[in-house]
Amino acid sequence: MRSTSMRACPAPQSGLIFLCAITFAVLAIAYSLSDESLSPSVATPSQQSNANLISSRAVTTLKFVVAISRHGNRGPQFTYPSCPYQMNDTKFWPYGPKELTELGRIRMFNLGKQFRSMYSGFLGDIYRPGEFQAYSTSTQRTLESAELFLAGLFPPTGFQVWNRNLRWQPIPIYPNPRDRNSMVRPWGPNICPIFRADQNKSMAEFEQKYDSELNEFFAQALPYSGYDMDTYNNTTKTVAGIPRYIALYSFWESFLHPQEDGLPLPDWSKEVYPQPLAFLMSKLLQAIAIGTDHQTRFLEGELFQEIVELMRTKVNNSLESDKKMVYYSGHDNTLLGLQAILGLNKEIIGPVKPGSVLILELHQDHADEQFYVEVLNINGGSPDLEPTHLNIPGCDSPCDFHLLLNITEKYYNITDFQKECQVNLAF
Repeated sequence: MRSTSMRACPAPQSGLIFLCAITFAVLAIAYSLSDESLSPSVATPSQQSNANLISSRAVTTLKFVVAISRHGNRGPQFTYPSCPYQMNDTKFWPYGPKELTELGRIRMFNLGKQFRSMYSGFLGDIYRPGEFQAYSTSTQRTLESAELFLAGLFPPTGFQVWNRNLRWQPIPIYPNPRDRNSMVRPWGPNICPIFRADQNKSMAEFEQKYDSELNEFFAQALPYSGYDMDTYNNTTKTVAGIPRYIALYSFWESFLHPQEDGLPLPDWSKEVYPQPLAFLMSKLLQAIAIGTDHQTRFLEGELFQEIVELMRTKVNNSLESDKKMVYYSGHDNTLLGLQAILGLNKEIIGPVKPGSVLILELHQDHADEQFYVEVLNINGGSPDLEPTHLNIPGCDSPCDFHLLLNITEKYYNITDFQKECQVNLAF
């Protein structure tokens, strides 16, 4: 396990240039945010009550927090041929395919403000590197999401105000190579042959188990799609020559992201969306990312290993005494993998909303001085972003820290990723 000092080393020069570009882009966004979005809103009595409930996260037993979020709303990666919101249409997606939308930017900024409310009194108002550290994968949408989250979490105050017209300050974001989200794409590079072999098996099982439901879905959707009905081939599982699962994914992307951004969907979509499409996509995403223990282990086992070590060193008093929170900006697969490691029932693990957060809080009981973990989830689609507790199977709440380590060990005890993945099999 690498030490936190190693993780804090600067990224390669090209990475620094990219981070600088992202920082300046977010700086412009922060500057252009309206006074209303930057200023505290007037709360109703019920909202004030909820705020008091949320801020109770800063209790005296709390010792350390790890938060992992999915990026904010983005443009679609795929669209079906006749979709009114084509992925390259800059009228609807001015930042381009897969990039944050305006609402995605606002969502991540507000999420940062929510964390400020939740942990005020535990996390200092002034950003201090010894207290807080942020990491992100290397995509533009996750880096921007991290910048926006930090802008909401740490508005400059006191000596940190360097421009009184701009409530923003620079906060470093370090690379997170331990999030293996990039290997999930079935059409992407074969980074881990063991993962890919299990993924192929899981996807074949998905195609077989839900074949009739998939046939019914495409029978309903294809007449409106711009695809020729004759191009659907149930023998090869293709639509117009592309894999059926990618065609399914294109419908999901074409409905989900416009809806998330408040755009009206075609009337015919009600026949297939949200159901049965949401159900089929939930099963497909699970097959692609977490279909087997091997997939879960190699997808997010290294990241969970790092999280475990951070908490373990806090328990052993070997982590910097003032370290209070670590934040990771990631993807839907990041949260899917971590939820699977924690043993959440796959029947309730569905598509992860943009801006959702998984939170692990390390507490120490005052009476017996034992450490325990509370796991919370924030649904990014909820209007109040209020956290809810997650119960870990086999670890009654509050979950004993050492018991949590024992029941998850098979996922995070990775010593040599390349060797255990049998990377040599890819050549």
